[in-house]
This record gives sequence, structure tokens and C-alpha cells, in this order.
Amino acid sequence: MSGTPHRGCRWGRWGLLVWLLQAFPVLALPSHGIRMTTVDGLPSNVVHQIVEDRKGYLWFATGDGLARYDGSGFRIWRMEHGLADNVVRSLALDARDQLWIGTGNGYLQRLSADRQQFARWAGPAVPTVAASPILAIQPMDDGSVWFGTRDAGLFRLDRDHFLRQHLPAAGGGGLPSARVERLVSDPHGGLWIGSAAGLARWQHDRFQAPAMLGASPRPVTALGLDSQGRLHSSTGEGSRVRQLPSLQPVSGHRTPARWLGAARRGGDWFGDGDQVWWQDQHGRNHHALQLPRPHGREVSRIGQAFEDRQGRVWLSGSRQGVWRLGAQWRHFERFAAPAGPIAGAAGSLAPAADAHAWWARGGTLARLSPEQGFSPARWSYAQDPARADRHVVVEDPQGVVWVFAAPWLTRIDPLRRRRQRWQVGAASVSPGTSPQAALLACGDHVWLAGNGRVEQRAGDGRVLASAAYAAAGLRPGVAEFALQCSPGGEVWLGDGEGLKQWHVAASRFLPVPGSGRREIGALHLASDGWLWAADAEGWSAYQHAPGRPPHSQRVDAAQGVPAALPRGLSGAPDGALWATTARGVVRLAPERGSARLYTADDGLPLMVFDTGLVAAGAHLLALEANGDVLALHPAGMVDATTPASLVIDRVKVRRQRRWVELPSTDPLQLNADDRDIQLSARLLSGRPDGVSGYRFRLRGEDPEWVRAGRRGARGFPRLPAGEHVLEFQARDVDGQWSALQQVHLHVAYNGWAHPGAWALLWLLAASAGTLLVWTLRQRRQRALAWRAATRRQARAEQAAQAKARYMATLGHEVRTPLTGVLGMSELLLATPLPAGAREQVLHIQQGGRALLQVVDEALEMARLQAGKVMLHPRGFAIGPWWDEVHAAVAGGLEAGGCRLVLAPPLQPGASAVGDPDRLRQAVELLACGLAEQTGAVRLTLRIAWRPGCSGLLLDVLAEPGACPSPAPLQVREALADVDVLIGAMHGHLRVSRLPDHRWQGTLSAPLEGCQAIGPHATAPQGDALDALQVMLVEDDPLVAEVVGALLRLRGHTVVHAAHALAALTALARPGTQLMLLDLDLPGMDGLSLLRLLRQQGKRLPILVLTARRELDLELQVIAAGADGLVHKPLQGDALHTAMQRLALPRVDRAGAGNGLLCGALPDDRGGQG
Repeated sequence: MSGTPHRGCRWGRWGLLVWLLQAFPVLALPSHGIRMTTVDGLPSNVVHQIVEDRKGYLWFATGDGLARYDGSGFRIWRMEHGLADNVVRSLALDARDQLWIGTGNGYLQRLSADRQQFARWAGPAVPTVAASPILAIQPMDDGSVWFGTRDAGLFRLDRDHFLRQHLPAAGGGGLPSARVERLVSDPHGGLWIGSAAGLARWQHDRFQAPAMLGASPRPVTALGLDSQGRLHSSTGEGSRVRQLPSLQPVSGHRTPARWLGAARRGGDWFGDGDQVWWQDQHGRNHHALQLPRPHGREVSRIGQAFEDRQGRVWLSGSRQGVWRLGAQWRHFERFAAPAGPIAGAAGSLAPAADAHAWWARGGTLARLSPEQGFSPARWSYAQDPARADRHVVVEDPQGVVWVFAAPWLTRIDPLRRRRQRWQVGAASVSPGTSPQAALLACGDHVWLAGNGRVEQRAGDGRVLASAAYAAAGLRPGVAEFALQCSPGGEVWLGDGEGLKQWHVAASRFLPVPGSGRREIGALHLASDGWLWAADAEGWSAYQHAPGRPPHSQRVDAAQGVPAALPRGLSGAPDGALWATTARGVVRLAPERGSARLYTADDGLPLMVFDTGLVAAGAHLLALEANGDVLALHPAGMVDATTPASLVIDRVKVRRQRRWVELPSTDPLQLNADDRDIQLSARLLSGRPDGVSGYRFRLRGEDPEWVRAGRRGARGFPRLPAGEHVLEFQARDVDGQWSALQQVHLHVAYNGWAHPGAWALLWLLAASAGTLLVWTLRQRRQRALAWRAATRRQARAEQAAQAKARYMATLGHEVRTPLTGVLGMSELLLATPLPAGAREQVLHIQQGGRALLQVVDEALEMARLQAGKVMLHPRGFAIGPWWDEVHAAVAGGLEAGGCRLVLAPPLQPGASAVGDPDRLRQAVELLACGLAEQTGAVRLTLRIAWRPGCSGLLLDVLAEPGACPSPAPLQVREALADVDVLIGAMHGHLRVSRLPDHRWQGTLSAPLEGCQAIGPHATAPQGDALDALQVMLVEDDPLVAEVVGALLRLRGHTVVHAAHALAALTALARPGTQLMLLDLDLPGMDGLSLLRLLRQQGKRLPILVLTARRELDLELQVIAAGADGLVHKPLQGDALHTAMQRLALPRVDRAGAGNGLLCGALPDDRGGQG
């Protein structure tokens, strides 16, 4: 039983060998990948998986951290950077470009899309996962994530972060094995699982076993989808293909080798041991890759082939790092030289008909196809094996092949199978010769430079011209010879002395005017007639027109041409020039003046190029020093070049005195206090020399591009707050600038640095300035208005005072005569008169009284307008006073048709102390003014106590008619006199418009109660006064006569004195009980006399009689010592009442005020006032 596995393995190897022989019918040498290890920056030589993110970065899961490759180097994440475990076993990218990481200790982590934050879910803290390594991860379109472990089964993490475990079922219907190493999702929503017990599928919430899928129960070693959506799986039995959604393998697609991965442009990679190759989907075209065995190491075993977006192939799986095959690997083919004796002389290539080439080396001539390699046919030519001269070959227009191997020139006709040879020069090496040689077919002639001779032969071999090197203008040496001719028969030669042209007249090669004295490595005549000569410092192109000096142009290192001597130069169908150098293959685009160097990083095999580069159809063929041939496809190399991604790789700023790395997002968020802003750009070309320089430009700030060299870093000490756009480009190896890229920089505003804040500040400043100007203007206008109002008020006050003085004077002048009129009429009425005469006297008395009322009202109005209101406070009964108010208001409203409604009065017997006349006047003015302004049809008067019985509230309600309602200010201005009256009484007026459109005016008048006057008190009657001896001091005879008559009529004795001196004389005699004193006396006036009497100690009652109405007259009279004041004109009743009050027998004449009741002086209005 022990021999059975060994025998099966042996038969498997034989089957693989047979398959390989069928797969590689062409004898092509395998390519060599470039190995990358820890020396190149990898954190570990153990690489488990490779993925590529959306930007173009490559991520490596290694045994010592997570590595990211940007084309020039690796950036590494380990535990100190947030990684949960340094052993990274699996990687996967989801639809949001988030990187999922599975570690050796069972941690499942997620790296955010900005590569700044790690999130962790499963790990040793989850009992079901324990420390089982996570071998495979597969994000799904629904947001869930599946991951497989080494021995804990399969897990599903849903969008809500709920973790579910799947294990093998006892009945065989679940997961085939607890070891899951491969996971792949298909476009139909299914999950394919590669386990240690075969292939399974999760679909519709259940597992499909390997038997149902037609799969082997052996461990799955590879699993994945190709570019056509087909599923590839590999086991120890080989690889199979399934065409989805079919579950069964496709017949005829079984491969004994292991499937490694799919190529982006079609085909698949397979491997077996150290053999790795690519083949197309039909199994016809193949490309082999030879992985050399490191010294003392085992053969590399590849587990994964990953092709990135640039076309580079990355191979991993062994413990020797990764192998990289350049992006142009498809377009290079290397053919081994035909087997034969070891040749000591170098060979050459020459173009042949039918897109083939001739190869000559070591005496063997062979025909070569750039696609199929060497043909089986061989021809031999004459040579001297002892000589090391270069063997050169050329085919003339007749299809005859010429081969020169010093000293023999052989002419071979392949079609007629004829061969001729001639000896050129000495048979042995002689002075003046060179090991270099050149052979050229120019029209019907053949040119030869070799073995010390320059010859021109006809097509049949006849010598047309021959000369030694010195005579022909050649200098022998180690430099190669390069020959080229034009369709017109012009011949050029390049050697160590530069470019030369054959001159027939001189029979020698002469230097081309204007060409440098530099060694020429290769010549090529382009289809446009330009002759290109390549040297170690650059390439020059010459164009010669008859009769004109030659015109030239040159490209060198500034256009990307490497400083290396080309060994071969040829043209491609697209007009580009290709050359082989010691550094690699160079492509020059003359129309753009740019060059690109292809090296091993692009997939070029490691080889030493020999002289010559020939075109064979659409391919170019180059010769290696050992005789091998490299075939390259120029058009495919150009088309396969994918523009590399240009990204902002890293952003660092100094923030709060420490360096901070920011996510390279667009837009990039910066703080206002960020300093030393460093931005690094990277062209993700995948090769260290894939970029020749970077440049940056800050839009609106930089006047031109700022070159940053190959480092690609741009720094800013700081950036002003606001929005900025940074433009950047990279120059690739072709010398072309990449597409313009840009990143938006948003620098946050700091406080008032925000333009909105500045705008607000300017707006506030403008508003403040406007407000200030407006305020100053308003203040100025108010000041001007106040000054004007002050002037108007002063003028009005002056006018009012003048009017008051005038009215007082007028009243004085009128009152005195009226005293005679009213007094005489009263005396006449006291005598028996006929009825007619009595009626006439009554009319005279009424007219006098009416005139007196008009004068009094005019005087009161003038005082009111002047703001000088005299108050005569006294006690009064509120009930009778309210009746008087009603009568006065009713009389004023009678003519306007307004109905007056009187509210109930206060309780009977209510009384107060104040000026009832001024209060009645205020109510009358308020009612009449409100009725007039509002057009009232109904007016209601109401009376109430103020809170605490501190005064009266007098309310007037006006119900307007159909007239338009006036403005409140207009109504208020019309009631200005009411304001003055109530203000003099220390009250206030309030006028308002009620919601029901009625107007309300309220007077609040503070009053004091008077205890001396009861509610039923009555004034003394006229007969209660005894006859008195009265002294009358009056200068006016008429007034003296009237007053004396009135006093005598009531039984009093009257002593008349016309002036003060007479009064003093009369007072010297005893018996005077009462003095009536006029103020306007000749000589000493009445006030002076009054003071004199009081100074002399005279205490008799003195009643002042005057026609004057000054505001301060009452105060002056009281101050002088008077006991009463009576205004002219006098009437008997008023005078009797005043005398009665002064002559009450119980009054203390020695007191202040001299018997004035309640502080009020008696006047002529019939009451106290």
C-alpha cells in the first residue's frame, strides 16, 4: 500500500511533462522575474496575499506586518501603528475601498478608506474564533463579510456586526471542513468556499457539498474568477473551470497544473514547482517564467499570481519574498541560439523578406521568425574559427544572403542552393585591421568594411572598388562600424571618429559637416529621409538636400535619452525609433521629442545586447552577446502602457508643536494654525525610475509651476484661511506630463479671519457708523427742534405773559368802572322803582355781570396758556359740585348735538379739599374737547375715588359717530389745556382708544379731605352780622361812593379815607372795627400801608379791595397781613359775605391768617377761593 501514492505521483509528473511538451511547441527561453525581499523594503519574505486598492496601491499581507507599495518603496503598518497582530494572513477590499485584514491570531480588522483608523471585530476575545488564523476574507455586495479560519470554520459578519459561525454538520449537509483557505463570491450572489475537504458553495442560506458540485473531496489549493467570469479551482488532481452559473466543471478544460490567477487582458497563470507560465484561454499562446533557485534554497513554490492595473505580475507563495514581472512581459520573447560549437566570434542579425531575419554566428546561418523562433533549416558559411572578428550578414534585394567572417565573404542563394566565397584582405590578422566589420546592401551593390578593407561589389560578387582603411578614410580600432545608404545610393559610415559620407570623387569617406567627433554606435535612415546617428551622449538627425547645407537636430538626456552608446537602431511602423543599449531598450518619439527606457522593471529579460537591431515585420529583433535573440513587439508595448495613477500619498503638518499626519482626502481639511504643511505626490507606476519629476502649482497664488524633482514634495510654511486648489503633475519615463490632477485644500477660519466674520464686522461697523450718523443727525435735529421749540415756547410764554398782563391791565381798567355800574344798579334796585325802571336796571346789572364774566374768562384763558394757574383750594361738597359739572358740560355740548349721560355720583355727604372751579374747568375742557375731536354722539361722565380715597378719578367716555377716527396724537394735542390744569393740581391725564372704537379720557386728581366742613354745613346768613364801623380806604370817588352806600344800606357806619395818610389819621381815633383797603392808593400804596399797620401792632380785620388779578397777588396780600381779598367790581352780597366771615365773634384775630377758614381767602365769587 505504501507504493501506491508514489506510483500515482510518478504518473502525475509524466502527465504534466507530456502536457508541457504540448503546451510549448516553440523553443523559447522563459523570462526571469525580479525578486523583491526584505532588502527591497518588504517587512518579511513570507507574503501570503496581494491586493490592489482603488487608487492603485498594492497591499501585501506578510509575516511581519502590513505593507503598502507605491512603486518606489514600501510603507509598513505593525502593532505600534494600530495593527492587532503583526502576522497578516489575508486581505480583501470592499466596495467602499476599505481594507479588511485577517491575522494569524484570529483578529479581523478593517482599515478605513482614508487609511487612518483601524476597527476590530473578531479576535481572541471571541470564544468561537479563539486564536485560529484567518486564512481568507470575502466582502459581499450586501455589506456582510465572510472569513474562513484554519480550524474554527467559516464566519459571517453582517452589516449590524452580528457574527455567525458555520461548522461541519454531523449529517454532512453543512460546511465540508473546518479549515477554509479560499473564498470567492460570484456575480450571482453565491459564495464559493475552498476547504480542506473540497469545494463548496453557499447559496440561498445553505451549503452545496462537493459531490453536488462535481468537485473532488481533496483540499482546494486555488480558487478564483478569471476575466470572463469563469470559476477556476485547483486541487492535487489539477485545475478545473466552471462556467457560471453552471455548477459542473466544463469538459475539456482540465489542466494538470495548478491555477495561480487570471490575467487582466485574458488568459491564466499556471504553475508547477519553479515553473510558472501564462497561456491564453485557448491554450495556444504561452509565456514561460523561470524562477531561479537562490543559492542554498529550495525551489520556489508559487501560490498566487496577481496582475495589477499596470500589467505587472506579482508572484507569491514561497518564503523567498515576491517575484515581479514587468508590465511589458507579454511583448518580449527570447529565443535560444541554435545548438552548435561554442563560437568565439560575435554574430549579427539582418532583416529578411517575409518579416523574418537572418542570424549568423559560428559558421551557421539560420532563418528566424519573431513569433516562431528559429526555423529548422541551416546554412553554413566560410569562417576562420581561430579569428574573433565579428560575423556580419545582409540580404540583398534579390534575396541573396551575404555573410562576412574574416577573411571570407560568402554569397549564399537559399533558393538555388548556391554558395560562393571570396577572400577579403589578409588571411591572418595584420596591422591596420579591426575585429569589427560591417556589411551593407545598397541597391545592386554590396558594401563591405572589414579585415582592413573597404569594398564595393556587384550583385554577382565582382569587386567594383577596394581600398584599405587608411585610404578609404576609416580608422581601425575597437569602435564598431555602422553602414547606411539612401535610396539614391548615398553611403554613410559611423565609426570612432563620428559620421562620415562616401564621396565618389575622392573615393573615400569624409566627415559630414556639422557632425561631432563622437563615436557612432548605430545608424538608421528613417522613412522621412532623416539620417539618425546615435552616440553615447545623444542622437542626431541629418537631412541633406542638393545644393543646401545639411540640416540637423539632436535629442539627448533633456528628452530622456540615456547616456549610453546604442548597439542597434531601428524604426517602427509608427515612426518611432528604437535602440538597444547597455541599460535596456530605448524608444524615441521624434514628433514629441521624448524618449523612454524599457528595463527589467518593464519585463525586459536580463541580457547583454550585442550590435544590431533589425525590424522583422511588426517586431524588432535584438541579438544578445551569447547569440540568443530577443523579439519585442513595439506596438503592443506602446498600447499596453496604462497611465499610472497620480495621487497625494502623504500629508503632514505641524499642529500644536508636533507633527501630525492627515488623511490624503479631497478636500483636505486643514486648521488655521497648521504650519509647515508638507504634501507628497506619488505616481504609482510600479517602478523606481518610473517618474522623472513632479511639479506643483497653487491656483491663483503661484505665477508658474514649481518643480519638486523626483521627491514629489511641496511644502508651505502656512496657508491663509479659505479655499485653495493645488494642481500637480508627474513626468513619466516617456518624458510626458501626466494628466492634470488637483486637490482642494480647505483651511479653516480662525475667529475673525473668516470672510463672513469680516463681512459681518464691516456690516456692523457700517451699521454702527450709519446709526451713529443717524443718531447724531437726529440729535442735531432734536437739538435744533428743541432750540426752535424753546424759542417758540419762550416767545409763546412771552406772548402769553404779555397777554396775561394785558388782560390783567384790561381787567383792572374794566373792573373799576364796573364797580360803579354794578354797585349803582344794586342801589337802585334797593329803592322803590317803577316796574319798567326796575326792569331796565336789571338789564344794566346783567350786562355788567356778563361783561365781567367775559373779562374773567379771557383772563383765565390767558393765564392757562401762559402755564400759570392759580389754585384756590377750599373744602367743597362733591355732590353739588358734580351737579355743577353736569350743568356746565351739558351747556357746552348742547350746540353739538351730543347726548350726555351722567353716571351715579359718590355717596351722599362726600367732600374734599381742592380747587373745585379748576377741577370743574378741567372736566369741562376734557369733555368738550374729546367730543369735538372724535365727533362723539354720546358722552358718559363717571366719577370714582382714587385708591385709598386719595383723590378723584373722573372718566369721560366718548362714542364717536360716522366721522373718521382721529389720530391719538391729534387728540392729545387738542387737550393740552387739560394737561396744564390737571398738572397744576399734581394729577395726570390719560387718553386712549378702546377696542370697541370708543375714546376714553381719565383725569386723576389728588385731593385731601377737609374735616372743618361737614356735609351739612351752611354759610352764615346775611342778618347774622352786627352793624360795624368800617373804614374805607379808596382813592376812586365813584367806588368809594358805591361801596359806602352798599355798607350803609346794611346798617354799617362808613369812614372814608382817600389816601394812606388820611387812613392813619382816622385810625388814630378809636372805634374802627373793620378796614376795607384799596391797593392802588396815591402816595403810599395799599400793601405798604398794610405792612405799616401790622408793624404798628394794629390787629383789626383788614379786607383788601382791588381790581388787579396778578397770579402772586394773593401771596403778597397774605404776606403783608391781610385777612381777606375781594376783587372789584363789588356787589353787596359778596362784600357782606366776606365781611361776615371776618367778623365772626369767635375767630382768634391774633392767629396767623387772621381768621381765614381752612386756609382759604374769601373772594367775590360767592365762595372760598
